[in-house]
Amino acid sequence: MEYDVIVIGGGQAGLAVAYALKEKKKTLILDENEQTGDSWKKRYDSLQLFTPRNYSELFDFKFRGDPKGFPHKDEVVSYLQEFEIKNQLSVLHNQQVIKLSRGNDQTFRVITQNQTYMVKNVVIATGAFHNPFIPDIHDHSIPYMIHASAYKNPTQIPQGDVLIIGAGNT
Repeated sequence: MEYDVIVIGGGQAGLAVAYALKEKKKTLILDENEQTGDSWKKRYDSLQLFTPRNYSELFDFKFRGDPKGFPHKDEVVSYLQEFEIKNQLSVLHNQQVIKLSRGNDQTFRVITQNQTYMVKNVVIATGAFHNPFIPDIHDHSIPYMIHASAYKNPTQIPQGDVLIIGAGNT
């Protein structure tokens, strides 16, 4: 099947782009996760959005619950899954893009582990936080370090003083 646009990444940005293009372009979303919303499931247990539901909605698709309340990550997972289904978006899961290149004819070649797509337009909607980075500041006097991407809950942190280095979401 031929597509006008391939969106790499099936999170909220990828779903929103596919929805916006749906009426004019034949669009396919390639997502490396098993299900829509899986990247949210992998985050820390108590994650809650810091924007209310009514500011976190995609287009006119309402978030269940108090519009001024702050949804938990599990609510975000459900919301994204419902958005995909209701809007009949074409998502292929378990499709990690391993190479993206552009030919002389201005066509992109999108290669996954089991398929190659040729398409004129590509949107990369994978997010910015997939490659954890720990600067080389670790010395042997620091007994334990963990990157925020590996944090799930407080039981992982040893007793004692804690130093947190990072952005506001950390």
